[in-house]
Parts: sequence; C-alpha cells; structure tokens
Amino acid sequence: MKIWLKLWPEVKAYKKQFIQVLVLGVVTSSFKLAIPPLTNFLFTAWQNREPSREVWLLPPLLGLMWVFSCIARYFHLYIMKYTAEKISVNQRRQLMDKYLSLNLSFFQEIERGTGGLISRMLNDIIIIKSGIDKIADVLREPLLIIGLFSYLVYLDWKLTLFLIVASPIVVVVLKNLARSIRKYAHRNQETMEDLTRTLKESLDGTKVVQSFLLEGELHRKFNVQADNYLQTRREIIAREELGGPLSEALTAFFLIGLFEFVSYQVFHSHLTVANFMTFIFAMGLLQDAVRRLQDAYIRVQQAATGMERLEGILQSQPEVVEPEKPIIFPENWQTIEFRNVTFSYADEPVLKRLNLTIRRSEVVAIVGSSGSGKSTIANLMQRFFDPQEGEVLIDGVPISQMRLADLRRHIALVTQDVFLFNDSIERNIQLGNLEKNSADIRKAAKLANADSFIQQTPLGYQTSVGDFGSRISGGEKQRISIARAILKDAPILILDEATSALDSESELEVQKGLNQLLKGRTAIVIAHRLSTIAKADRIIVLKKGEIVEEGDHSQLLERRGEYFKFHEMQHG
Repeated sequence: MKIWLKLWPEVKAYKKQFIQVLVLGVVTSSFKLAIPPLTNFLFTAWQNREPSREVWLLPPLLGLMWVFSCIARYFHLYIMKYTAEKISVNQRRQLMDKYLSLNLSFFQEIERGTGGLISRMLNDIIIIKSGIDKIADVLREPLLIIGLFSYLVYLDWKLTLFLIVASPIVVVVLKNLARSIRKYAHRNQETMEDLTRTLKESLDGTKVVQSFLLEGELHRKFNVQADNYLQTRREIIAREELGGPLSEALTAFFLIGLFEFVSYQVFHSHLTVANFMTFIFAMGLLQDAVRRLQDAYIRVQQAATGMERLEGILQSQPEVVEPEKPIIFPENWQTIEFRNVTFSYADEPVLKRLNLTIRRSEVVAIVGSSGSGKSTIANLMQRFFDPQEGEVLIDGVPISQMRLADLRRHIALVTQDVFLFNDSIERNIQLGNLEKNSADIRKAAKLANADSFIQQTPLGYQTSVGDFGSRISGGEKQRISIARAILKDAPILILDEATSALDSESELEVQKGLNQLLKGRTAIVIAHRLSTIAKADRIIVLKKGEIVEEGDHSQLLERRGEYFKFHEMQHG
C-alpha cells in the first residue's frame, strides 16, 4: 500500500488506460485459466483410450485459446508500456517546470550540482518507468495465481497443501530481498548522479581540463565513481536474480516430497495419472505467474525509491515566492531604493543595513573589492534572492509585492560571463524579446556594434554560436548579449562586470555598444575597471557590505579615500 500511495499521484491521471489494462489482463488470465481443465479432459481421454469427437476438437481449441490469450496480452502490455512512457514524459515536464521555477539558492546548495539534477531527470525516471511497466503484471498475475491455486485445490487439496506450506517461506524471502534492494537502489542512483556530474563538468570545462592537464585526474575520478556504481549494481543484480533461484530451489525441495506422496497416491488408486499431469501443468503456469509477480514486486520497489528522490525535488519550495495580491510595476517611477537591506549567504554577512537611492535615468556605478556585496545588489534587484532584513522598493512599492515576471521584464542584465544558447546568432538576440522581428534584431545588433562581425560569419545571422558561444570570441559574445539587452528595451539596466574579461580592443568595441544601451536608461554598473565608470553620474564604494564613499569620479579622487586607493592600484 505504501508503494501504491507513492505511485498513485502519477498514475491517477490515466485511470481509463489502467482500467483497459485491467480488463485485458482479466481476459488474458481467463483464457489461460480455461486451459488446465480442458487439458485434464484430454489427458483423461488418452488414459482411458476413449476417442470421441470432442477429443479431436480439443487440441485446436486449446491452440485457439492460447492465441486469443496472446492477442489480449499484446494489447494489455502495449497500453501499459505506452502509458508508462507518457507518465515518464509528464514527470520530465514536471521536473523541468520545477527546475525553471526554483531560485538560485537551490542550485547553489544542491549537493551534487546540476549533474545530479540531470541524473534525476534521466536515470531516476527510467527506473520509475520500468516499475510502472510492471504494474501490468501486478494487475494480471494475481488473478491467474488465485484461479490456478483454486483449481489445484479442486484437483487435489492434499497436493496443494505442499504449495501452501512453501508459500510463507517464499514470501518472507522476497520481502527481505526487496528491502535490501531498495537500500542499494538509493545508493546506486546517488552514484549515477556522481557519474553524471563528473561527465558534465568534464564537457563544460574542456578548456580548463586541457590547459591544466587534468585529463588524468578526471579519468581517475570517473573510474572511481564508475567502480562505485558497478559495486552497487552488483549488489542489486545479485539480489534481483537471487529471488528466482531461491524460490525455485525451495520448490524443488517440496517437489521431492510431492513426488513421494504422489507415488503413494497413484499406486493406491487415490490419484489418476491424468489428474497428476494436469496438476503439474497447472502448477507450472502458477510458478510462471508467481515469478512474473515477484519480478514486478522488485521493480515496483525500485520505482518507489525513484519516486521518493523525485518528490524531494518536486516538493521543494522556492525561497523567493510570488505575492498573493501582486502590485503592478509603476510605469512612471522615479526612484529605486535599498532601505536598511541586510543579506547573508548561509552565515556569512554580505550587506549590512545598506541604504541606497537611485534616481530615474541615473547611471550609478558600484565598486569595491571582491566579496564587498556588489553583485549581491544586482541579485537583490532582480529578486534572485530576498534580503533577510530591509526592503528594495521602486517608488515606495516593495519589489516583493510585484509579480516576478513583471519586475524582471523591466530589467535588462549584461554580465561578464555571457551565456549564449547553442542556436543561431539571430535567435540568441531575439531571446531578449520574442515578439521582435528580423529587422528589429538587426537594428539592435547595429546599435550594439555587432552587425559588422555578424555579417562576416559564414551564415550571417543564422550562424550557430555553438555550446556556450564557443565558436565566437569573448568580445563578440558580449556584443551579442548587449544586442539582446537593447532588444529587450527595459528601463532599468544592470551591467555586472560587463567588460572586465575583455582585452583593450574588444573592450573599446563593446563600450560603443554599451554607450548606446545606456542612453535614457537607469543603470547599475558594477565594475573593477575604473576607466569604464569615470563618466557615471554617481559612484558608490562598498567595503565589507557597507557604503564607505559616494560621489562622482573627480570628487572621490580628491577625497583620497578608498576609491583613490583603487585608482592608484590600477594606474600605478
């Protein structure tokens, strides 16, 4: 019942299909159940040497019933397996939706990283699907087992006693095996997560791996994890395959006593050979049904383990939640305010009671050493995180009371680590605003100073950028991301170290695009290179999560404080 309760949320949407599977299972089992009595009639006629018209008709009738049973079983399994595929695809959709809805904190804290999440999407759902496949056996075989067992009692209740004595032992053995398999199944799925994570890191970090000669280290790490995976698989396979031989071995011991008893019964005319042959035939069908049910029981146990792991993700709640009664983003807003904002990552404080007001159309630069809280301000602005204390407000309205999509629609982000999808240049720019057409895309590219290099690529705007934009240079990627931000046409702009990774020539080209992007927008510019922010309306200097200086470039140099120190370090 516990297993069914875990699987029920996934299967309840397909009740119609499961009813069809159940009906076809009943039909399949009914045809098989009719075979032993007819076989007994045939064996008795052979034993008594009594040819009749019915005897001659029985073999083709038996064959026909077996064929009908096979046809019903085909549709029975076809519907079940296709339904299991639909359930697994639905689970992948649910998991994808959940991944897209979770906050940055979830992905930062997940133990096995994105590789583990990919493993749950692929491997765990395959295991669940295998278990749901076996529900067909769970629905079909019990009816056959009950029917065959009843017929064996009808044939000879004394012989059936041997089966009754054997059953509790087999059940106890299977229960202990299933419990052991479930434990190792959980470990096995964790080791598969480790393998997937290492594979993903090796592929994503190819340049670093080759530059630092890490091929041997990753080879060793992958082999250790592969050995751990094999170890857990060995334990699972050993237990999976032990169930059949154990139950068959127990059956063999009981058969020894059974044959001794049968010999006595036959020699004293208490049992006919025809009845015994039918009994053995029916018992063979029963044993096959029990074996199938046993295998289904083990697979469904593994599926339940997979469901537990999936539920751990699907039941995760985002820390940043949508407001119950959202307030519309104020279109004619005039200020962005960080009011008494305190924020910590785990137990490490990053911002301490920060107060900052940014006026509309103002370009505010934020500088400071690493870990001073610069990027945290950008993350809070877009509600990737919520502050532990204080509020971020736009025209006095807390952004926590705005719908996330509405808030983020008004903010464009350009970062140092540009992410491009493995698609065409045109599509990557269009992702800034999917409603824009090709003409708008080209206009945005020209403003971003990107059109000239795009025209020189083999297919122009249809050229694929490769994984993470690997087929184009860093400066070109950055200009595509600026074109994407221009196309979005959001009133608030966040530039997070947008040019820090570029050489001087690339920076000059990118800066031309940024100048176009900044026109008429409110901008929060996070930068290490002070030369890129000299023209900012206001510069905020952060130190250990607090504002220590504020003013324009000339004013801060005259004060000879923290900003002056940064300037001296960069310019000698």
